Amino acid sequence: MTITKALESVVENCPNEYAKSYAKAGLELGGSTEAEIIKSDSGIEINHKPTGKIMIGQELRVQLFYVLSNTGSWRGEKAREAKKVLREYTN
Repeated sequence: MTITKALESVVENCPNEYAKSYAKAGLELGGSTEAEIIKSDSGIEINHKPTGKIMIGQELRVQLFYVLSNTGSWRGEKAREAKKVLREYTN
């Protein structure tokens, strides 16, 4: 399984919405340098423009830590395969 397939598996199968969101960002925001800062009553959000490219290098490694930290309740064969690939990349 490739890193792209592992992230896609998280987006499609993981029950945790945070994990899905982080995985989707890893797949779509590679090299994103343009961001819009949105202020609201609940705080500040940073809205990046999708590039359609997967993150690479240290940027991807850090993103995978966010994904993995939110996949604890995800179980099953697909989960084991995807988590294994994600963990290998972070080491």
